[in-house]
Amino acid sequence: MRARGLQQGVGHTRLRAGLAALATALVLLVPAALAGTVTSAPAPIAIGALLSLTGGGNVYGPQQAKAAELAVAQVNAAGGVDGVPLKLIVRDDKSNPAYGRKMMQQLIQKDGVIAVLGPTLSIVAVASDALANQLQTTVLAVSNTANGIVGTCAYACTWVWRDSLGESIAVPANVSEYVLEAHPTSAALIFVDHDVLGEDEADLASTTFAQNSVKVISRGLVDTEGTNVAPVVAKAVAKKPGVIFVGASFGGIAADVMKDARKDGYTGTFLGGNTFNSGVTAGLAGSAGAGARSASAWYSGNDFPANTSFESSYRQRYGSAPDQFAAQAYVGVNILADALGRGAATSSKPLAARRAMVQASMDNVALTTPLGSFRFTADHDVSQIVWILAITKTGGHRLVGFCNPTC
Repeated sequence: MRARGLQQGVGHTRLRAGLAALATALVLLVPAALAGTVTSAPAPIAIGALLSLTGGGNVYGPQQAKAAELAVAQVNAAGGVDGVPLKLIVRDDKSNPAYGRKMMQQLIQKDGVIAVLGPTLSIVAVASDALANQLQTTVLAVSNTANGIVGTCAYACTWVWRDSLGESIAVPANVSEYVLEAHPTSAALIFVDHDVLGEDEADLASTTFAQNSVKVISRGLVDTEGTNVAPVVAKAVAKKPGVIFVGASFGGIAADVMKDARKDGYTGTFLGGNTFNSGVTAGLAGSAGAGARSASAWYSGNDFPANTSFESSYRQRYGSAPDQFAAQAYVGVNILADALGRGAATSSKPLAARRAMVQASMDNVALTTPLGSFRFTADHDVSQIVWILAITKTGGHRLVGFCNPTC
């Protein structure tokens, strides 16, 4: 009896051990079987943003970065581009051409971005866009308005596109609109030396004044550090011009010109270029900038859905109002997302080939945006309504006219 009981006990022990081994095997096998059915999330597509977060262009860059981040968040919340999320890599160019070129190279060759938004300033773009073109990576200018950024350039620029209204259209529209309304007979030009945008704006203003029989009686050059603003402004005001045009990439300098002119007794209107569209510039100018006019690619008061949705989302996320530079950066992300959605997002081809796919798709982008209906022209520029704005006493902007596309 004992021997038989012992055998039965051994048998039961072996059975339990066998069942335990089988259970362990099943636990190990189930995850292994399921592993073949689990699909990993697609790697995000990196988009670069080369922006002036510091330096003279810092009146624009931070708003651009915020708007680009908002657009990326919205694209990803909606499922990404064909299911692939976007990743925004922002680099500060410090408003410096040489450093901007270095950061452009880093975005393309080290960060591996598929395309680049920016740079913020035209003077930085001139230094860095040629490199991006050489490296065959699409660049979308979201605030460059100087001549020679797209179309006919001093360097090969076939990979460069622009969603920002060029000053070759904006400045003549602004000047012509004011001359038709106020009939000034004389004008003074004050612009920043060695600033490609400021110099272009001054040349365009001078030509437009001449075409409208307005005599330019003073041309004042301000250095890039803004150290000689006061004497240059005093000299211009002393000649009693009917209107003063300010050309500058740097909002701080433009604001100083307006404040010093008011101190010197100037009571007339200021006309300016793209920097006047910045809420930061308007805020820096304070009451001295009230009534200053510019031509813009965007107007906050437009009530079509794409714009009201953008403004509402921006305010909700950041607790402040967007400006033109934010709007153009926001649209820039959506333009690149549209181009990526034409095959590049889901392609398994090497990065260089996917960059080429984005470049080839830019011509076909057609969107309704906060700027209005958007398409590129044959020379990679944008054609759209020009909004004529005036700075308010509170640092905002009000609409005083529009041109479609010129006055």
